[in-house]
Amino acid sequence: MALRRVGGEQWIDEQLVAVGAVKDAPGVTTLAVGLVAGWPRPGAVLLEADPDGGDLAARFGHHPDPGLMSFAAAARSGTDPGLLRQHVQRLRLDVDVVLAPPGDSAIAAVHTIAYGGPQVLRHAAGDATVVVDVGRLAQGSPGLALAAMAADVVLVAHPTLDQLTQVQTRLGWLREALGGRLWLALSGPGPYPAAEIARDLGVAVAGELPHDRRGAGVLSGRLVGHGWQRLRLPGAARVLAWRLHDARPRQVALPVLGVRAEVHR
Repeated sequence: MALRRVGGEQWIDEQLVAVGAVKDAPGVTTLAVGLVAGWPRPGAVLLEADPDGGDLAARFGHHPDPGLMSFAAAARSGTDPGLLRQHVQRLRLDVDVVLAPPGDSAIAAVHTIAYGGPQVLRHAAGDATVVVDVGRLAQGSPGLALAAMAADVVLVAHPTLDQLTQVQTRLGWLREALGGRLWLALSGPGPYPAAEIARDLGVAVAGELPHDRRGAGVLSGRLVGHGWQRLRLPGAARVLAWRLHDARPRQVALPVLGVRAEVHR
């Protein structure tokens, strides 16, 4: 199991990454696709769990079933190990995703997964790293409940005064609600350098996402072709994925006792 208690009844899943925003979503879904495409270990899965989302099926020309709805229905009757894999579709970028339907029908499914508890999702995911697109984080939202289970929560924001102010005013209740590490991903250019933003907000910047129309087109399903991994935006998402991966606790064998322990780097 990859679950860890962080206080009271709150548990986090060391293999769960949540990606969201606090006001609008400037490239949240695109970044989530890029993280799974660039994740250091094979087998990562994208869970499209934004109640206002459901865009990936149309973007990549898939039917949304099997996907979020079928997974939520199956999870109500039991969570066999590896259940999540039974509801995955593979995008042409070799990204495995649990697709959400468009419209309001995804809301009930997201509630089922969010309030089933971290044990439900972790048991269903097996050993896979799961990147969850939670969309806009708001108090009392199922997206926030999912993010609260994650070991890493990445907030996507433009490095502009209006966007950073929106993040800053919500940091109090976000830190209370979340059990894992909070990161920023800065989307596009802005007048403030990453080091200054991290210092003033007290939140580490996991990565900077360049304005890259071709890279965004690939990660959004609009463009295809060889060599897309070398484009700037997919490359930046891959660097961000490595940083999140390397920030995680790793298992080492103690030389004398011969048991395993978590070492946080």
